Amino acid sequence: MKIDKGTYERHLRFYGAQAPIFHEGEEGSEMYVIITGRVEIRKATGPSAAKTLTTLQAGDLFGEMALIDRKPRSATAVAVEPTRLLVLNEVLFDRMLVSNPDFARRMIRILSDRIRRANQVIQSLMATSRQNQVWAGLVDYAKEHGVSGYKGFRVRTADFVQWALEHLGMSAKDVESIIEVFLHRHIISYSARGTEEILVEPKTALALPES
Repeated sequence: MKIDKGTYERHLRFYGAQAPIFHEGEEGSEMYVIITGRVEIRKATGPSAAKTLTTLQAGDLFGEMALIDRKPRSATAVAVEPTRLLVLNEVLFDRMLVSNPDFARRMIRILSDRIRRANQVIQSLMATSRQNQVWAGLVDYAKEHGVSGYKGFRVRTADFVQWALEHLGMSAKDVESIIEVFLHRHIISYSARGTEEILVEPKTALALPES
């Protein structure tokens, strides 16, 4: 995507780690291109819970639907780390579509990909039980944030519950209840450090019926 230096410098914006870029429900008049950093797109699933729909990286575009359909933001965008964004308002967006064929083609591909991703998310949510969602999230979290040991990964329960609020779209009460089910079924166990820490042994798959 080609853009002249003057326009680039005028429309560059910086966000710190965990800084919101826009919120779900807000009126939008800009779209964004990630120059450096990462951005999470989150969808609210309750008063204090949200599900992360996708994580975008340098070169990705987002927020374009507010310019296309002029409706409120359908999700929240948050900078995961210090992030630089190129901000396109409606005038610049229309100009880029008309004068830059590469940009126009990329927009078409992005919109097509978004539709496919949305369908995949819907199918996944319909086909997967809440317990399986928590288990998959717990395994991913343990591998990335847990402390490895010969019996598995040690994970602080409170930290995982907070992570689940932001990434799985469930309430703390629901996640804690499912963790209790896992403990009762000996799928996980408390670590030697006590009840504030659980021991997770990742498995390739786990079929759990809804209780």
